[in-house]
Amino acid sequence: MIITLAGHVDHGKTSLVRALTGVDTDRLAEEKARGLTIDLGFAYTEHLGFVDVPGHQKFIHNMVAGVASHQHALLVIAADDGPMPQTAEHLEILTLLGVTTGTIALTKCDLVDSQRLSTCRDEIAALMRGTFLQDAPLFETSPQGSAGYQALNDHLHEIAAAEQTLIDESSFRLAVDRAFTVKGAGVVVTGTVHCGAVAVDQQVTHFPSGKTLRVRSIRAQDQTADRAYSGNRCALNLVGTSLDELKRGDWITAKPAAGNRSVTIRLDQAASFPRGLKHWMPVHVYHATSHSTGRLAIFTDAPDDEVWAEVVCDDALACYRGDRIVLRDQALDATLGGGEVLYVRAEQARRRNTVEHQTLVAAYAVPSMEQSFDQLMAAGELRLEEFGHIWNVPEAGLNALKQQQKLVALDDVVVSENQWQTLKDTCLREIAAAPPKQTLQGQPALHAQELVNIPRSLRQPTLNALLKSGDIEQKTGHYLLPNKKASLAPELAELWAKLEPLLDQIQAPSSGDLAKQLNRPLAGLEKQMFALAKERLLTHIGTHRFYLPQRLLEVADAVQSMADSSANGSITVKAFRDQTGIGRNVAIEVLEYFDGRGFTKRQGNDRVILRPFDEC
Repeated sequence: MIITLAGHVDHGKTSLVRALTGVDTDRLAEEKARGLTIDLGFAYTEHLGFVDVPGHQKFIHNMVAGVASHQHALLVIAADDGPMPQTAEHLEILTLLGVTTGTIALTKCDLVDSQRLSTCRDEIAALMRGTFLQDAPLFETSPQGSAGYQALNDHLHEIAAAEQTLIDESSFRLAVDRAFTVKGAGVVVTGTVHCGAVAVDQQVTHFPSGKTLRVRSIRAQDQTADRAYSGNRCALNLVGTSLDELKRGDWITAKPAAGNRSVTIRLDQAASFPRGLKHWMPVHVYHATSHSTGRLAIFTDAPDDEVWAEVVCDDALACYRGDRIVLRDQALDATLGGGEVLYVRAEQARRRNTVEHQTLVAAYAVPSMEQSFDQLMAAGELRLEEFGHIWNVPEAGLNALKQQQKLVALDDVVVSENQWQTLKDTCLREIAAAPPKQTLQGQPALHAQELVNIPRSLRQPTLNALLKSGDIEQKTGHYLLPNKKASLAPELAELWAKLEPLLDQIQAPSSGDLAKQLNRPLAGLEKQMFALAKERLLTHIGTHRFYLPQRLLEVADAVQSMADSSANGSITVKAFRDQTGIGRNVAIEVLEYFDGRGFTKRQGNDRVILRPFDEC
């Protein structure tokens, strides 16, 4: 069992560990010279592991790095001082980080009389009231007698004996707090396993570099081991990296970790914080062993009288749903609060207070991953890749969730087969019942936004799927049922049967390339392709270039998605080329066609969206 010591500076945490284990956790020369703990210290017995954290307020960042929610807290309070400012702050930080079990050690009892001891007990009881330590046992210790140490030691061993090894289904993650080399072994990192399990010879990934490494050997709880589990303190001997590539704040993970600069939390304000919280106030952000500066953006509305806030970080953090972060005010250097991570994304949300965004966050804020899966599916917001990232689901776990229901992929959104049938029927019914359009020879047709009985997030994916299957057509920005009366001339029908599979790709070949493949004269082929374009089977986008309408729609969706996710709502030719895989020259042709349609507009080297593609 791992025990985190916490408490005010000079209240005897290091001396207490020495008395219980015989190990001096002050390993740095500066610590010994100054007589106070600056960095994390570690000590182990056969069944217990101790993390000694700094008590001085200047080293709060190191204190936060030593705490994980799986650990047992040992709050140390000196009898001569009683509870002090850092005692209260450490207690708040332990609570914010999700620690739920603990013990209280009253040290230096030999320095006070019985009346002072009684007063100190009352002060401690008052401070603990309403916290997770309210009913925690208190042990009185003194260097003058071993009885208190023995009673405390027996108590901690009893808890350790009852503790169950934590095995969760999340993907393995270890927060690095130290990195060093061992002669004959190589690079070693130490830290707390926050979730999952790791085994010898397993392939792992380093964040932030993304490098793939191999675990050569493991020490868990200071013992040689084949595996390490959630909650363990462990050391990993790694192959494939060097010491200068590793530092505190890095992560070793089973699958590649994506950094997130936007972290939405259920915010708990610290009772000791002397000011009200202000929107966009600058903060220090502490997540496991990582630190970033950032800004606090408070939601204007959240359910059940909760406070939600988006923490916009200057440096990307590798955090996930259910993690805990601590926030400190930059100006006051005081803990203002923290809380549980509800939702993460690579960049800041453009509109955090919209109903759509709050619905999305609410679907991730539910207690379990299974509930979140169901709620996202019901809302039409289930994106499997994003879901797996936010919940830190290993591939096997994601496959198990997918197998529970028969799923249909609509672009990047996933729905059940029943949902898909309902969406399809609703869409076709609404189009059939739409008013006739003069521009379409009196045929019933709709714009995408007119499908009011389909959730906004599912309208375009549903239309795209129906276009691809041929159940509907798109003309002049409208969606309509196919005109069964229309038929192609035999020679055009023969050409179309050959052309369609050749053009069914994200980068359409030029008509010159097609002429070579089909062994036809270019001029005659293009004349027939223009005839097919009049039948709305092809779209002419530029000299010698025709696209299938559904493929062009996919490209337009990619442009829209890129613009929506960019910080300034624009895209570049290079980004578009890299995202889609379309060659530069063709990418320019496509974007210039979009400019001509009024879908995009060029501004310098960038392009911005003017209006939805289906309205152009």
